[in-house]
Amino acid sequence: MGESAANDAYAAISAAAASLKMDLPAEELAELAVREDLGDEELAAVRKVFEHLAERRHEATAEMLLRLSRLPQKSPKAFDGFDFSRIQGRDAEALRKLPSLANLHARKSIAFIGPGGIGKTHLAQAYGRECCMQGYKTYYLKASELRDKLRRAAESGAPSRAIGTLVKPSCLIVDEVGRCTFDRECTDIFFDVVDRRYEKEGPNTLILTSNTPVNNWDQFFTGDDALLCTLDRIFDKASVFVMRGPSYRGAGCDTFSVEAVPSVTKLRR
Repeated sequence: MGESAANDAYAAISAAAASLKMDLPAEELAELAVREDLGDEELAAVRKVFEHLAERRHEATAEMLLRLSRLPQKSPKAFDGFDFSRIQGRDAEALRKLPSLANLHARKSIAFIGPGGIGKTHLAQAYGRECCMQGYKTYYLKASELRDKLRRAAESGAPSRAIGTLVKPSCLIVDEVGRCTFDRECTDIFFDVVDRRYEKEGPNTLILTSNTPVNNWDQFFTGDDALLCTLDRIFDKASVFVMRGPSYRGAGCDTFSVEAVPSVTKLRR
């Protein structure tokens, strides 16, 4: 193994160790290799072991994050299962770039707006799933579930715990905005969540889906003009995908046409 290859091996082992929460600098590995007279085969074996352990940890972490995310685990939605070939138009390429998670790292919200059955929920859940696979905490809930959660928090008189639950994830998904109306207390708490997520450090995105255009969302929240202006925070930095077209639903439905005919009556002799 040449010097360059050896350096690559030290760097790879060090990176794998870091993913296992171990501090193992490449320089220390090189000193160990010299001291123990480790050759090419030994270094390659050590590298395979560490990379295997790192992959196992990654898989276990992703599995735990998916379990805690509340994303549906039965028939999970992923980007690979979305038919991007059906998406046309001037900005179709922007939709195809979603798997890169650029919005997460740019700290930008995402909104999918359009009629039912066009794939809004699929894309939102796929984004959340990809976040989990890359080690980012995700939390998914429908707007009605969010309303109920905030209502319970308001009734408890101590909403800070519920707010913390919604602020902590790197990716928060609220599906079906517009299916219910938030009263004043719930609106107040939700906008507190929005404000705190807006100031949150690190990778961070808020994903929303709705059948209703964004400029009509104020009808789903209750409050004065000053409070409703907080809606602007959601879209201060955001990618809004306005989707049109026929529904995907029923694509796997087979329709059969059959006809019943009169039964034959036997004649008595």
